[in-house]
Amino acid sequence: MSIDASKVAAIEFASVVLALPLAFWFAMYMASRWWAINWRPILPWLRILRWFSWACGVALFLTSLARSSFPTSYGVFTLGFAAGLSIPESWVKRRFAAG
Repeated sequence: MSIDASKVAAIEFASVVLALPLAFWFAMYMASRWWAINWRPILPWLRILRWFSWACGVALFLTSLARSSFPTSYGVFTLGFAAGLSIPESWVKRRFAAG
């Protein structure tokens, strides 16, 4: 069984992009358990990164609609990355921005 190289690249891209927010949240969680770190200053940067990735995801999705040679999955997975960033952002808000 042979898999096309573009499909392998799409699978790799999807795996990395969808796992990054969870890995980032896990690293933040473990760091806050071991050390006394206040993650509140990172909140504006997470919000900027989330909105920037939404914009990139929409741009990639619209590019895929305009050009049939560009895969649609890149835009969809980038939008998934942006949605995944809400996990660490909401955790920081709930844990550190309450006071």
